[in-house]
Amino acid sequence: MNTRNLTHGIPARLFPVVTEACKEQKTLSIILATMISVRPFAERVLAPLSIKLGKRSSVNCFTEVTLENEVKGLKDRPDALIVVDSGKKSWSALIEAKVGKNVVEPDQLSRYIELAKLNNVDALITISNELTPAPDINPTQLPRALPKSVQLFHLSWASLLTTAFLLATSKEDPYDNDDEAFLISELIRYLEHANSGLLPLAQMNKDWPKIISDVQAGHPLSSKSKEVTEMITTWLQEARDVALIMTRRLKESVSIVTSRSNLNNPSAWGDADAKSFVNEKLLRFELDVPNAVSKICVEADFLRRAIRVSMKLGAPTDKASNSARLNWLLRQLSKGDKEKIIVRCITRGKGQNFGAMATEIEPKSDEIKALSEIVSFQVEMSVDLGARFNSRKKFIESLEEIVPEFYQNVGQHLQPFVPSPPKLKEKSEDIMQAHQNEEIGAEESDSVHSQESNKENRPHWAAHWQTPPVSSDGA
Repeated sequence: MNTRNLTHGIPARLFPVVTEACKEQKTLSIILATMISVRPFAERVLAPLSIKLGKRSSVNCFTEVTLENEVKGLKDRPDALIVVDSGKKSWSALIEAKVGKNVVEPDQLSRYIELAKLNNVDALITISNELTPAPDINPTQLPRALPKSVQLFHLSWASLLTTAFLLATSKEDPYDNDDEAFLISELIRYLEHANSGLLPLAQMNKDWPKIISDVQAGHPLSSKSKEVTEMITTWLQEARDVALIMTRRLKESVSIVTSRSNLNNPSAWGDADAKSFVNEKLLRFELDVPNAVSKICVEADFLRRAIRVSMKLGAPTDKASNSARLNWLLRQLSKGDKEKIIVRCITRGKGQNFGAMATEIEPKSDEIKALSEIVSFQVEMSVDLGARFNSRKKFIESLEEIVPEFYQNVGQHLQPFVPSPPKLKEKSEDIMQAHQNEEIGAEESDSVHSQESNKENRPHWAAHWQTPPVSSDGA
């Protein structure tokens, strides 16, 4: 779609004039106006949606839109329309935004999808404080199948803030002028203010304490129950929030590890997590940090009421003994605080594994020497929260402190084993070796020649002993 189907729309303003009740319109208008004015920001917002801006592409954004073909009985209207014009081709998307604790309802989502379909709009984007692992996973459950002609995306306010933050802290200079840098800094300042409507996830779901009590008491749980489903949804949102926190602190993009099956079937996202929780009484997610030695595994253990964070790495293959391999790891851990760190040694085959506090482990002990060959290590930090685990708010606070602490003390110091490359001998050594080989060959040749010569020059009496004896009667 281009703007032909647009019957009414106000260009997105950097300073919109709206009432205080229309907070989402104000915040959305400011973001869209920044996308129009700062091209690098628009590129980074649209890239996760697989939309690339060419040199001649233009970005146009409108608020308070009315389209030519209306849905029958539609009383509300989407908050905005974005159109990317690339000359021969164009891409467009309706936008519906919510602030605070407000969410997009399923029936509203269905109406706007139908509106997009009728007006040849390519996509619908929802924006709210709900967090999802990927833009194509929507927090709102659709009542029916999505039409093939309309894509559905979701962005959180926190992800947009993080995109602006990464742009502002980029090691390269992505801006065309100082005005663009100023606009991004002001956008960050605005989004970080409480009045913007951006609301970070502050607590777990309301049934969190009850679920913990049920686990502790050994009561059966159903993966399809409402309280478990809501808990998984909140947990996945918190996982995304932790990834964004790590992104802002590292100034590098940190993402949640998502299986291909979940990406191909967004509606089933969380089903596997619910089943895993019911069986193991654990909640788990993994973070992918650029160039880190491994993924960061984060677990919430309901039986122990503890949070565990861990990373894995292979043992060096050039070390002959377990003691040497363990020392290789401990030297890396010495760069951080080892007080809360546990080292687990994974051995080859069905050998017995070993685990101990990093401050107490002794590489030369008989226990280490008696182990089968160590092939890998798991380095983890386990924090028993006790009563804090039961608190909806304090659990979130603890989790958002423990993950960065683990990475700072452990994760950023771990390096994978890299085997040494083969080495060429010095040229002089090669020449010397060649001379030695020639001398040895010459000596061997002389020895063979001497033996042959000795055979030819034997005295006549020597031949006598090699001739069979002749009897006296001539027989």
